[in-house]
Amino acid sequence: MKKKFFLIIGSCLFFTAMTCTRDTDDEHHRISFYNGSAYNVFVAQSYDYPDTSLWHTQNVMTLGWNLEVGAHNYNNEVLISRGSYESKFISMDTLIVFVFNSDTLSSRGWDYVKDHNNVTQRYDLSLSNLRNLNWRIAFPPTEEMRNIKMWPPYGTYDSLGHPNN
Repeated sequence: MKKKFFLIIGSCLFFTAMTCTRDTDDEHHRISFYNGSAYNVFVAQSYDYPDTSLWHTQNVMTLGWNLEVGAHNYNNEVLISRGSYESKFISMDTLIVFVFNSDTLSSRGWDYVKDHNNVTQRYDLSLSNLRNLNWRIAFPPTEEMRNIKMWPPYGTYDSLGHPNN
């Protein structure tokens, strides 16, 4: 009997948790990410703007969930907020999204990437930016993202994520 009780309670908690993170028109808990490059990338977010260094960002390779997005793939699980993003913007004005080359992380390691600020792309996103992009961002940045604050600037990469000459 105890087993059934815990199974029922566990199921209820699971489904409650799932509904808590469901996006609505007024509350978004996920930002879709498209990796249009020819290589895998890791994606991380930070609420520490204007500090755009990586000192407050956790090692994306060792976190408990997968933050890697394959080449030419979408992922709706890498940029998630427990509370809605809209509620986060009450106390902040900019969300930072970092994109890292997976090969660089694998070969050099997180400490090297952090110490050398070896970021492939950084987006400094406002709530207005996210709404205008319909809660979807991409690497390399799309034409639709050209006016967003980012580093390196728009036009640095070709459509496959390789630096333009």
